[in-house]
Amino acid sequence: MIAFLNRLKLRKKLYLLFIVGVLFPMVLTDAVIFMNVRSAARAEMLNMQKNIADTVDYTLQNRLSYPMAVAENIYKSTVLESFLNESYASGAKYFSAYYKLHSDLIFGGTMGIEDAKIYLFADNATILNGSGFYRMDKAWGTEWYQLLKKSGKDRLLLFYYGTIEGSEKIPRRKILMMIRKDGNSGWSRDKLYMIELGYAAFEKDLLSLGLDSEVYVCDGNKILLSNREDYRIQDPYVVEKIKGKDIYSRPIHLYGRDLTIYVVPRSMMLLRYVRKNGTVVIALVVLNLLLPVIMLRLIEKSVTVRVEGLQKSFENPDSQELEVIERVEGNDEISDLIRSYNRMAARMNGLIQDVYKARLREQEINLSRQNAELLALQSQINPHFLFNTLESIRMHSLIRNETETAEMVGRLAVMERTFVNWGEDLIPVQKEMDFVEAYLQLQKYRFEDRLNYSFSVDADCRRFAIPKLTIVTFVENACVHGVEKKATPGWIFVRVYKEEGWLQIEVEDSGTGMEEDELKEIQDRVENVTIDEMKDKKHVGMMNAFLRVSLLTKGRARFEMESEKGLGTTVRISFPLGMM
Repeated sequence: MIAFLNRLKLRKKLYLLFIVGVLFPMVLTDAVIFMNVRSAARAEMLNMQKNIADTVDYTLQNRLSYPMAVAENIYKSTVLESFLNESYASGAKYFSAYYKLHSDLIFGGTMGIEDAKIYLFADNATILNGSGFYRMDKAWGTEWYQLLKKSGKDRLLLFYYGTIEGSEKIPRRKILMMIRKDGNSGWSRDKLYMIELGYAAFEKDLLSLGLDSEVYVCDGNKILLSNREDYRIQDPYVVEKIKGKDIYSRPIHLYGRDLTIYVVPRSMMLLRYVRKNGTVVIALVVLNLLLPVIMLRLIEKSVTVRVEGLQKSFENPDSQELEVIERVEGNDEISDLIRSYNRMAARMNGLIQDVYKARLREQEINLSRQNAELLALQSQINPHFLFNTLESIRMHSLIRNETETAEMVGRLAVMERTFVNWGEDLIPVQKEMDFVEAYLQLQKYRFEDRLNYSFSVDADCRRFAIPKLTIVTFVENACVHGVEKKATPGWIFVRVYKEEGWLQIEVEDSGTGMEEDELKEIQDRVENVTIDEMKDKKHVGMMNAFLRVSLLTKGRARFEMESEKGLGTTVRISFPLGMM
């Protein structure tokens, strides 16, 4: 974890601290509070739904209690029973008895039941249909009578959609309370007492309650009553699945009917809690979320801005001086760190100036020294070549006494011009090879058929610049120490080519060669040659040439020698092409 934190930026560490130390515990705490509030809200909602169901049940029972009492009184009335059992000889006799029944105030109108009608049916052929009294055959073919008969009950509360009297043309929703008397039970005739209750009165009762929930009174999946506007305006009873969350149901028993009350809340209790306690909720959100975020931003700005300013002071590694932070704010640890940095920067800038100036002076001295050493090497090689060349001319003149000496002197002049012109130490390979050819032609006057040579220079290598006298020095060494000491004819081969990013220069002779110990000694001396070692005159040409090559290529050039006694020697110098 420590390694992981060390890889994070300071800003990310602060946000990680906020998430782990503040936001996550806060969310967890709020989740617990939310669950408690939700449980409390659900408990309160359930209690509210129970109260609503109790209220609806009481309202319906209260609405039906008086009609039930009236129905029972009608059922038990001996006067009404006698009126329905009587056989009337004529219509006049029937109407006389009918008016007497009303005058005795035993049975009149709806008997005080609001928005209701009373129907009495008897199996009496002498009764005239109308004014609430009907013969039994008037009911037998009706749908509502068939429903009563199908139920097998003597008392039934029926929610019915249709017509009751033959004069009705438009079906309506009705609530029917029916009591059936069977003539076989001791009565002389079959009878049916029915009270038609007004459906609108029941709807009015539900609406007057002002419930904050949707209420459905259902018979199975059929909605009989509801306080929803879109259900009240429909004519038939609705068959629909009750939808919603947190539905509460309660069975009720109404006058022989088993029904169910469903209570569906119109809004979530939690939202009601939020609306009810909106100020407290907003205050909690501000305290738990907004204030920590604002504080985190302020701390992040206080810390990271100053740290980033300190970091920018180190972003320019090529600058000769450290940047001093001009404005330092605060008195905390970061401010102390910036002040310490400023003191260090001021001190370092002073030291840098001193060291930088001293280094410049040292570089100037070293450069002058190297230039002097190079000039010394250049001046040292001139007498060496001049001496050998003049000695060749002298020996040739003494031995043969030929007039060709003038031509040899001409060749010598070409070489001397090259020796003397040290204004530019680097020359193209082609120019160096011209000088090598002049030198070998001059030597051929001396050795005649004993000396033969061959050149192989790749065309794309002729333009590369190399230190002057690099090749001719090793060619001269092959003549003096190889071919000259051999009695039989000898060959010198010069090859220049490119190989794997290197310019290769090879000088091979078929001279006397050398022993392995001598070869190793020369190899070590060439690779580690210094100005001081140049005081030793042995192999001075080879040491001089490779030292100049090493100085000009900053030590990247390579030197290899191969030799076998009696067979010859091969010298190979490798230049990195990237520096040519």
